[in-house]
Amino acid sequence: MLHTFETLELNKQAAFLLGLSETVVDLLMSSSVYNHINDAMKVCWEWVENKQHSGDDIYELLDDGTEFTGLFMEMQDEKEPLKNLVWGCVVDAISFTSWKAYQFDHVEYLPAPIENIDESILPQFLSSFYGIKKRNKIVVKEFTYYLKNSNNSLRRDDIMNFLEGIN
Repeated sequence: MLHTFETLELNKQAAFLLGLSETVVDLLMSSSVYNHINDAMKVCWEWVENKQHSGDDIYELLDDGTEFTGLFMEMQDEKEPLKNLVWGCVVDAISFTSWKAYQFDHVEYLPAPIENIDESILPQFLSSFYGIKKRNKIVVKEFTYYLKNSNNSLRRDDIMNFLEGIN
């Protein structure tokens, strides 16, 4: 799976993690920071679709420099194991998108948490994603095929329509 993921173009890699995260993010709907999560996902999709934001813009959603907000801090408040898996997927997807945005802009120096991000995040992401629902292995297989073997749109709405069709 990692080899297949690495062969996808950068937009498709980010769309892969974001799209899969979108299929499980509603499990965090009861979280007081659900709107922050959705806002961060929206910013990431805007980067995938039209490079509207910088790596810094995305990273600031993860770590705003305070010890109280930012998704890195907010995810630490979660106590439920299943929701921790969802948080892991979401934060991995946003971190990966931030890393790709930094690469796209040829930024040399990255924030420390992003320096450790690369394609090798996939096994960690998939481990969490598979732990959320058994059916997710099928979703990953079909979504990988969708991204790899077609010139389908990378717009959020189109991807979500596809993913809803296989869920």
